[in-house]
Amino acid sequence: MGDVLFCSDDFWDARGDELVAIDPTIEVVRLVGDEHVTPGDLERVTIAIFSPDLYPLRSRQFMAACVRCPNLQWFQGSFAGTDHPVFQSLIERGVQFNTGSGATAPAIAETVIMYLLALSRDLPAMLRDQAQRHWNQRRVVELAGRRLGIVGFGAIGHEVATRAEGLGMHVVGLRRTPDPTDRFETWSNDRFVELLEWADAVVVAAPLTDATRGMFDADAFARMKPGSWFVNVGRGPIVDEAALIDALVTGHLGGAGLDVFETEPLPVESPLWELPNVIVTAHCSGDSDPADERAVDIIMENVRRRAAGEPLLNQVD
Repeated sequence: MGDVLFCSDDFWDARGDELVAIDPTIEVVRLVGDEHVTPGDLERVTIAIFSPDLYPLRSRQFMAACVRCPNLQWFQGSFAGTDHPVFQSLIERGVQFNTGSGATAPAIAETVIMYLLALSRDLPAMLRDQAQRHWNQRRVVELAGRRLGIVGFGAIGHEVATRAEGLGMHVVGLRRTPDPTDRFETWSNDRFVELLEWADAVVVAAPLTDATRGMFDADAFARMKPGSWFVNVGRGPIVDEAALIDALVTGHLGGAGLDVFETEPLPVESPLWELPNVIVTAHCSGDSDPADERAVDIIMENVRRRAAGEPLLNQVD
């Protein structure tokens, strides 16, 4: 008996012929619009593909259906993070779980460079000048020669490093195990404090784990250089938000670029919305058409590999 795939109607319409070419025996249960999927169909499902078109409007509906699939064996996502409780519930059930890690890395890295350029030019102040029609010739800070510390040196971290190097920055990546073959300088996690004291800007691109949760607390921000910049494109709970706000309000930090937060959407009462040295984006740093295309490429490659009995990409242990 072949696999029964659960996927979106849009994904099947776009890639169904290719899926059948890879596995002619495959059957499909589609999430069509907002229609309900019957318990009988969910019981048949053995594999599920979370394609980019499901996010964000149909994410909740699709995942609610996945957790009700008693015979689900394999889940393939288009995203990198696995910290959400619903994903963890599937992993704990023994479902093989693969991600789209790396697909959004180039787009996120470009957003990080946007933050760094904007903070080094004090773009928020320039925009306030423009809104007030105030001609104010401001001096800028050059990124060339500045030190960039990247916490979490995976696909995103390396994409950030490549672009920062092109701007003349000195880059160090922090990771569990330094890689002597990496063309960038890498330090082990036990040099975290040293990295904070060394860097002119710190970028967080790490996943949320027990080890990273709350790692940027008041002490960590105090260790950073006065006037340095902080960027978070990892996960919100890695940062003690109250401590970050305090470091920004007191001026110890020169500014921050933030795409992720402890609570999302960011509450309207959060001081981060109005701080003059903060750039807020709505957890969208990696959302681009090419990123979606790369995610689908990873999905299709893993479908091919699974059918051929080959090791899959981005396996979550």
